[in-house]
Amino acid sequence: MHVAFPTAVEDVVRKASPRHRRWQRLLDGLTIDPDELPRPISPPSDRDFIICGCPRSGTTLLAAILWQPPHVATVSEPWDGLRLAPADLFRSLRDEIATTGSLTRGRLDVDRLSAERAVVWGRDGELRTSVAMNEGFLLGVKWPAFWRYLPLLPQTKFLVCVRDPIEVIESFVHHGGDLVRGMDYRCAINRAMNEELTRATDDLGARRALLYEYINSRVLPYLDDPNVFVVRYERWFTDRDRLVDEIGRFLGRPIGQGMPDIRTPRSRGTDPETRALVDRFCPSAPRLGYRTT
Repeated sequence: MHVAFPTAVEDVVRKASPRHRRWQRLLDGLTIDPDELPRPISPPSDRDFIICGCPRSGTTLLAAILWQPPHVATVSEPWDGLRLAPADLFRSLRDEIATTGSLTRGRLDVDRLSAERAVVWGRDGELRTSVAMNEGFLLGVKWPAFWRYLPLLPQTKFLVCVRDPIEVIESFVHHGGDLVRGMDYRCAINRAMNEELTRATDDLGARRALLYEYINSRVLPYLDDPNVFVVRYERWFTDRDRLVDEIGRFLGRPIGQGMPDIRTPRSRGTDPETRALVDRFCPSAPRLGYRTT
C-alpha cells in the first residue's frame, strides 16, 4: 500500500509551525505512565468502567452507544486521562457532573449524536454537555491506551474492543497521524511502546502490523478474566441486539440500543501487502479469532 509522506523540508516546516508547537506542549504535559504509579494502584469505584483496546478497533463507536443518560455516561479520550491516575480521573469527572450538571471533558459531540445519530469528534474542553444523571449511574472512560491498566486494576470492569487485523491496519493508514507511522500518541503512556516499535523497523508497513501485535498480544492474557468483556467490532453489524444485552449484563444494568446509526464500513481488507504483513507479524490474530489467509 503506497502512502505519501512529507518531504524532509516539509516536515521541518511543519514542526516549526505554531500549531505543531502547541500540539507538542500538550503531549509533553500528558505525563501519566502506569509503570511509574505507586503500587497498588487505587481502583475507580465499582460503578466505573474502562473502554480500551487497539486504536481503530471500535472504542469510539462503543463509547457513543453507551452514552445513555441518565443511567450511563461515557467520556471519550479526555486529556486528563493521560494526566491523572484512574481513581482521580473518575472522581474528578463525577465531581464535575455533580457540581455543574455538565461535562466539558471528552471529545464526543453529544449534540450531533442526539440530533443526527452520528458519531462526530470535537476537541476536548470545547464541548459543554448538559447532563442529568440518576443516583448510582455508571461512568465509563474511553481511552484505547488504557489497556495498560489491565494487569493493574483486576477489580475494575474493562470493555476491550477487538477487530480484524487487516481492517485495523488499513484503517491506520486512512486515519493518518502517528498511526500511519506505526505509533500512537507520543506521550508518556505510549513511550515504551513507541520506542520499541521504532527500534524494531524503519518499514512503516511492518511497524503498523507490529503496533497491532504489540497491543493485542498484551491484551490477550486478560480476555478471559471475569472483569473483562470482549467487544468484537464485527458483531455490531451481525448481532447487535445480543451484544448490547451481554454488555448490559456485564455492567450489571440493562442498557438500550444507543443513539448511533451503525453503518457497515466500506470494505477494505483486500490489500495483499497488508495481508502478507499480518501473516508475518501478527500471530495474535488467530488467537483472537481472525483468519488471515
